[in-house]
Amino acid sequence: MSKIVKNSLGFDSNLYIYQDKEAFNYSIDTILLGNFLTINVNTKHILEVGTNNGALSIFISERKKDLKIDAIEIQKKAINLAKKNIYLNKKEKNINLINANFNDFYKNHSQNQQKKYNTIVCNPPFYKIDSKIKKKGNDELLIATHEIKLNLEQLIKGSSKIIEQKGYLAIVMPTERFIDICEFMRKYSFEPKRVQFVYPRVDSKSNLVLVEARFKTGWGTNFLKNIYLHNKDKKNHEYKKSTKKLYKPIKYIRGEK
Repeated sequence: MSKIVKNSLGFDSNLYIYQDKEAFNYSIDTILLGNFLTINVNTKHILEVGTNNGALSIFISERKKDLKIDAIEIQKKAINLAKKNIYLNKKEKNINLINANFNDFYKNHSQNQQKKYNTIVCNPPFYKIDSKIKKKGNDELLIATHEIKLNLEQLIKGSSKIIEQKGYLAIVMPTERFIDICEFMRKYSFEPKRVQFVYPRVDSKSNLVLVEARFKTGWGTNFLKNIYLHNKDKKNHEYKKSTKKLYKPIKYIRGEK
């Protein structure tokens, strides 16, 4: 039986979400991606692929008040929880939930010549089906974390069909898949423009990477300053002050490009 709990979404925030403790739960990667994503004067129509309980879309919507976000999710159970969270945070005018398989969605969107997105964002399933990682948990959790219904190449290929020229595609994944991300992005005409590596501590190896690409644009990549989540002392599990600053929505200021 599901165990639904109410959690704060970020530090010093007025955002809250209900989470199913037996399914996907948001973590630091969700928050970092939400603030890493470029939001500027032209950002108006965003697609989130795989919204699950809606945490990422709700967080992003707080960065700029007039954003319109289509949030797609294949799992009906997760969609129902996302609806509850959107209502809880009064985001009904900002976020439109779509219960569909992304592989079907992008084909229909393209065939019907619907308006293309400024930005696509995704915290995709991390692990390949042939991964050696022991597959624990229920089906809902496995679909959210493994490439069962959507793999990385399908995500990037599909995004290329429904994004406007020079549109933004932002992804967070384990660092070990960084080369896969770059390979598929260039295969489908995306150029990685901003890259940021995340480390648990200064003396540890990177475990996450944030990548933002633009569609059909020139070459050149900016490697941002590394993020170190915790202090060097391994007994201290509190986030650094710099990490805590990233744990609440960075508001778009009118006039920023």
